[in-house]
Amino acid sequence: MLDLPARHFDSAAGTGGRVIAARIHPGRDLLESFEAVCLAHDLSCGVITTSIGSFRRLAMHYVDRVEPTKEEGYTRRLVLDGPFSLIAGQGLVSPGDEPGRLNIHYHCVASGKDNLFYGGHVEPGTITLTTLDLVIQEIHGIDIVRGRDPQTGVVVTSIREKDTAR
Repeated sequence: MLDLPARHFDSAAGTGGRVIAARIHPGRDLLESFEAVCLAHDLSCGVITTSIGSFRRLAMHYVDRVEPTKEEGYTRRLVLDGPFSLIAGQGLVSPGDEPGRLNIHYHCVASGKDNLFYGGHVEPGTITLTTLDLVIQEIHGIDIVRGRDPQTGVVVTSIREKDTAR
């Protein structure tokens, strides 16, 4: 067993539920579509395991500095018109801050003109080109929560045992 000075991670054990597969049609906002698929299947906690397809527009931010600035934090925003091939993507689905809404935390790698690669945290405004295939695995027994970390000031994911009192 490792001899660690203090617990330095959040974790919880859950179980897998349903597997939801979907195709997102052309010209759709990616994050809105992911949320709509989850809501249509009453899924509020899960992992985006597979996503492949193409984008007309790619909106994301990526980490570009070790020390945050007050104005920009750790990241830089990037919005590019395509076409792009979605090479790989994964993410988390969790309850949103507003009732009936979900938080889709999604990262991807996409290739564009001259086979240049872009990767990072996908933002609203990422639009499908011809198609996007999506697979989401439902998770039971844990809570995935997005919120501002008091230590870093950055929005992060916390994982914990399911709060059965809710």
